[in-house]
Amino acid sequence: MIQDKKELVNEKSNRLSQILADYVEDMERLGETDEFTIDNIEKLWVGVDERANEIIRETSSEIIEKMDERKIIKAKKKSTETKE
Repeated sequence: MIQDKKELVNEKSNRLSQILADYVEDMERLGETDEFTIDNIEKLWVGVDERANEIIRETSSEIIEKMDERKIIKAKKKSTETKE
């Protein structure tokens, strides 16, 4: 149903892996300073969360665009018919 699904998964997985790698590096750098506090750790965590959520939002939009429209329309018609 989703066109080019494997490519989409690979691309997004690579981006998410990079976010995780960046986070680990940032935590390591932070851990070597006097700034290694709960507040600063939370700031890094929030940044990771925002970046990851952006990729998930972007992926959701791309999935919708890549879906076979005929199947979506058919599903919508079935859904509408059962409500009437």
